Amino acid sequence: MRDVGSFRNMSCLPLGKSEIRSLLRLGGVGFVVLNAWLSFTLVLSAADASLYGKIVKEIRITNLKHTKEKVVTRELASKVGEPYTEENVHNDKLNLDRLRIFTSIQIEAIEDGEGVILEVTLVEIFPYLPTLSFDVSEENGVSAGPGVKALNLFGRAISLSASARFGGSTSYNAKLESPWTVGHPLRYIGEYTYMDRFNEIDDFQEVSNAFDVQVGHYLGKKGRIGGDFTFLSVNSATDGITLSPTNTDHIPGLDFFIGYDSRDLESDPHLGWWMEFVLGKSGEFLGGQGNFWTYIIDVRRYQPLADRHNLDLFSLTTFRTGQVDIDIPVYLEFDLGGSNTIRGWTLGSSSGKNQFINTIQYRYELMKRRPFKIKGFSLYTGLQFAVFSDFGIAWSDSSEFTYDNFISGIGIGLRLLIPFVDVIRIDFAWGEPDKGIRNYFAVEPKPDRQRRRVR
Repeated sequence: MRDVGSFRNMSCLPLGKSEIRSLLRLGGVGFVVLNAWLSFTLVLSAADASLYGKIVKEIRITNLKHTKEKVVTRELASKVGEPYTEENVHNDKLNLDRLRIFTSIQIEAIEDGEGVILEVTLVEIFPYLPTLSFDVSEENGVSAGPGVKALNLFGRAISLSASARFGGSTSYNAKLESPWTVGHPLRYIGEYTYMDRFNEIDDFQEVSNAFDVQVGHYLGKKGRIGGDFTFLSVNSATDGITLSPTNTDHIPGLDFFIGYDSRDLESDPHLGWWMEFVLGKSGEFLGGQGNFWTYIIDVRRYQPLADRHNLDLFSLTTFRTGQVDIDIPVYLEFDLGGSNTIRGWTLGSSSGKNQFINTIQYRYELMKRRPFKIKGFSLYTGLQFAVFSDFGIAWSDSSEFTYDNFISGIGIGLRLLIPFVDVIRIDFAWGEPDKGIRNYFAVEPKPDRQRRRVR
């Protein structure tokens, strides 16, 4: 998942031999750690096993109030006139979950002579809703304000949101997004973010404008491919921060991504892989300030251990060419520490133009995700307990990439699953010497949030 406020500045130029060796070593370490856990077989309910192989005579879609029926039918792997199979029903649920507009998805096979009738019962999240929009960053704390979100614009599962937040920082955001769907394989995102905040790490008042336009397409059943154009403008109230002598940088970026997604559910995954490889270019022939290439490997594994028990492994490697303050502005350095990188450490405990972040997390479902209604609004909630460990490093020179410079932390926490922000995280972590227990409040899944510029 991308966020325009996070302006990633991806890259793709051929690297030197020493840089390639570093990349292979870093990406390889993360991938080997994740690959060490073997896949378990997903066991589905066998309640309808006796009906498998019978021909689907009819598909009934019930309980729709806001969504166009064709938006649902185009996502179904099950088709009239074809056999009823376990694989198709699994894919039906996965594809409908990716629309992110349902609190409940139930598919039941009803025997009808020599065939079956599939009854798809759906409970929709209310499509248009004024909200209290809030965000939490490690530098600026909590920002909140009014917002509005349409999760199901025109009944087509298109999301449109706008918000204004005040407090730790002042920001305005507007975002239009279509989901990854099988029936309409072209996916797009358009987003604009304005932010006025005090950059504590680099000690200056920052005013930024960020644009992001992304287009993606399915590559086979689980692969994804696409491109992304970003534009970041940063103004500093302090001399010497920006690359431009005018105290305002304009940094365009163009990147290419290819990915793979085999997760069982997008909204609350328990099994499968999510991987993305990104190559891109910032500045130089694109114009503006900055001149660097970036290479990203993002690998995530979700592994069920037993009912309610899950193991998650995340590994993110980002490598940039160029020099800080010459090719890369200082405000685009990576600063590790805090709720969205290495918990248990102060933000900025490890800094540099490159980063390597890893997380091992055990989750136990205290309450499985379930739908509920408040005054006619259909929502969902779930509660999980987590035990986790983070470890990683940020560095600029290869000589800094040593075992002694890695930082790590361990902790426990709670995960509250809710619509609109996906998850609220409350964590308690230990790591930095002589600092004791640190507590964190954060929103959005950690592997998504750690991809942002402001995190």
